[in-house]
Amino acid sequence: MVVMFISVLSAVSVSAVDAHIEYARINGEIIDFTNNNELSLEVERGEELDIRVKVVADADVENFQVMGDIVGYRYSNDEHSKVHDASKTYDLTENDTKFVDLNLDVPIFMDKKYTLLRFTLADENSQSFTRDIQLHVTGIDEDDAIRIDDWEFSPSNEIMAGRAFTALVNVENIGDDDLDDIKVTVRIPSLGVQDSEFLDELEADEDETFEELLLRVPDCTEPGLYDVEIEVEFDRFNSVTASDTITVVENELCGLEEEEEEEEEENNHEDLEDSRTVISVPGSQTVTVGTGGVTYPVVISNEGKTAKTYTLTVEGAASWATTRLDPGSQVVVGSHDTETVFLYVTPLDDAEAGQKVFTVTLESGDEKKEIPLTADVVAAPSGDGTSGGLVRGLQVALIVLVIILIILGLVVGFNKMKDSDDEDDENQTYY
Repeated sequence: MVVMFISVLSAVSVSAVDAHIEYARINGEIIDFTNNNELSLEVERGEELDIRVKVVADADVENFQVMGDIVGYRYSNDEHSKVHDASKTYDLTENDTKFVDLNLDVPIFMDKKYTLLRFTLADENSQSFTRDIQLHVTGIDEDDAIRIDDWEFSPSNEIMAGRAFTALVNVENIGDDDLDDIKVTVRIPSLGVQDSEFLDELEADEDETFEELLLRVPDCTEPGLYDVEIEVEFDRFNSVTASDTITVVENELCGLEEEEEEEEEENNHEDLEDSRTVISVPGSQTVTVGTGGVTYPVVISNEGKTAKTYTLTVEGAASWATTRLDPGSQVVVGSHDTETVFLYVTPLDDAEAGQKVFTVTLESGDEKKEIPLTADVVAAPSGDGTSGGLVRGLQVALIVLVIILIILGLVVGFNKMKDSDDEDDENQTYY
């Protein structure tokens, strides 16, 4: 982007070379030198300058060339090709015109300031002809202000499978404004691993190194090259990315472990089959203080080839409940058979309401399974449990008594009706 501002700058140098620069077109904008007024151009850090210079011969001229320089750059010796360009030599006949193309880059690290873009027209024998354009170097637009300046992987870009490495990422704000919500993410897409680090704010012209990005290559990953993506998200909706590669090398232990596992699996296949046990039990139940408690049916299925004896223990419930196993804490389950052990849990009268966690452990030889269970203990209704039971008992007794009285009334009524019928038969005379 080039923005033009009018400013007065006296930079006309009279030269003896038999040619002059009439205008320069920079990124499509024409800068006319014929009116002796210099123009100021606003350019951004990192902007490419596509330049075409119009040269007009005042007389025949031989072996002339055009040079362009952005002056005042601290690192011009290191990035000379960015701030200097020169054409090849040309011959030009009087009044002829030559268009010369140059390419320059405004360096990323150039200070934000006013400086000069200088064009020099020179031949072998004459004094050079120069024209200056004032450049106003500004920061990059906010959408592109974050730059991933550098990164490295430690200990190196060669990582053994199963090992971890640290990514150090340096991020720079080359814009004019402070930026918020910086998030740096390093990922290996094909392995499904990534890590992120955050920064609340990065001020203009400041940089920050993120040092706590840790990624682990999964065990026994196939050796080879893997792409690494580095993404910096900022100011909510903007982002910038960079990419690199790491080389994953084989972990010798992986091959040994695989061989050992295959051998162990082959040698102990039957033992593994015999150790298969499936347990089914409700994970959570609600129990009210002062009642008979709840029952957890523990269903044990032996999928092995031989019968096994299982021992069950309950832990973590003694402080708030009593427990009982029925038919007992040991049970024998035949091959491909199923048995059920009932666990009765009765809360203590002083048990506090709330969720209680306890464990049922099932053991058989070297096999051990721990099953976490929960009980939602609910406080007893108002009044003690005994009086509530007594009231319910009296209510039932009353209902039974009413039913008995009704039945007795019906029996007495039927008997009276029968006696009345018998008396009528005795007083009647038959003919």
